[in-house]
Amino acid sequence: MHLKTLPALIALGLASASLHAYAMDDRLYIAPSLSYTFADSDRRSDDGWGGGLALGKPINPDWNLELALTGSSLDRDAGGHYKLWGLGVDGLYFFDRDAGFAPYAVVGLGALRTDIPGRDDTGLMANAGLGVMKQLSENVALRADARYRWDDNSTDAFNKNGFGDWLINVGLNIALGKKAQPAPAPQLAPAAQPEPAPQSAPAPAAQVEPKPQPAPEPAAQAEPVPVAPALKTKPAVELDKAQAGDVIVILEGVNFEFDSAKLRPDAIEILAEATTVLNHRKDISVDVVGHTCNIGTDQYNQSLSERRAKSVYDYLVSHGIAAERLTSKGMGETQPAFSNASREGRAKNRRVELHVK
Repeated sequence: MHLKTLPALIALGLASASLHAYAMDDRLYIAPSLSYTFADSDRRSDDGWGGGLALGKPINPDWNLELALTGSSLDRDAGGHYKLWGLGVDGLYFFDRDAGFAPYAVVGLGALRTDIPGRDDTGLMANAGLGVMKQLSENVALRADARYRWDDNSTDAFNKNGFGDWLINVGLNIALGKKAQPAPAPQLAPAAQPEPAPQSAPAPAAQVEPKPQPAPEPAAQAEPVPVAPALKTKPAVELDKAQAGDVIVILEGVNFEFDSAKLRPDAIEILAEATTVLNHRKDISVDVVGHTCNIGTDQYNQSLSERRAKSVYDYLVSHGIAAERLTSKGMGETQPAFSNASREGRAKNRRVELHVK
C-alpha cells in the first residue's frame, strides 16, 4: 500500500459519508484490546503478544474516529527482545451498524517506536484491515479485527527499510456516560368542543291564564355522532383512512431496543394514536406482522420478528383493543420490502406492519 494514498482515502471516505437518518449512539468510548503480532520475517524475531487502548467517538452514521495507543513485545532470534510502541489515529467505516453484526473497515496513520537495548527509532506507521463488532449490552460491545501494518523503520539494527506485520486484535468498546434518551412523546390533547351559542333573553309576555295541556311524550334521544380523532403521525393517518381489505400500514417510527423486542419510548406516540384509531374504527381488524433484514440466521430472524410483532400486539390489547380483532405473526427475513444490499434498505426491512382486514 502506498502511504501517500492513505490520507486521501480517509478524506474521501469522510467526505462521502452517508447522511441518512440513523439512531446513532454518539457517546465517547474506550476500547481496550489484546493483540497478536505475526511479525515480518525480516525482523528476525518470533511472533508475540501485545495490547492497546483507544479513545473513540462515532462522528456520523458511517464513521468512528479513534486515537489509539498500542504496544507489543517480540523475542529476537539472536536473543533478547525489543518492544514496539504505537500512537495513531484510526478511522472505522461501518458497512452496517446493526447491533447483532456490524462489519467495518479500518485505516489509520501514526508513529511506531522500536525500542532495542541501546538503540531505538521512531518511524511512520500505517495500518488497514477489516473487523466486526457485536453489541453485548447498551454500553458494551465486543470487537475483533485483522490488520496489515506497515512500519517505515530505518534503524541501523536492521538491514531493511520498513516492515509489514499482520495483527489480530480482540477487545471491547465501552461507552462513557449515559445514553441520550428521546424526548417523551407528547400526550394527545382531547378534541376541542365548540362553545354553545349565546341565547338572547325573551321579551316578557302578557300574563294569560294557561289552559291545562296534556303531558308531552318524551323525546327520543339521538345517537351521538363519533368524533374523528385529531392525528399527528403518518401511520395513524393511513390507518384511519384504510378500508377493510388488503391494506398494509407500515408502523414507521416504531423502534425497539437493540437486538430485542422491547419498545423504545419514541414508539409510544405512534402506537397510542394507532390505538385511538382502532377504538374509533370498530369496523376493522388487523394482523400485526413483524419483519427483519437478512443479517443473522434464518431461525434467529424468524424468532425476533415474532417477538416484535407480539410486543405491538400486547400494547394494543393492554390499551383496550379487543384481542379478537387482532392477530400477530412474524415473517423473519422472507419478505423484504427493499434491497438488503444497502444499509438504508436493511433498516427499512426491519419493520412492523398492520394488515387491515
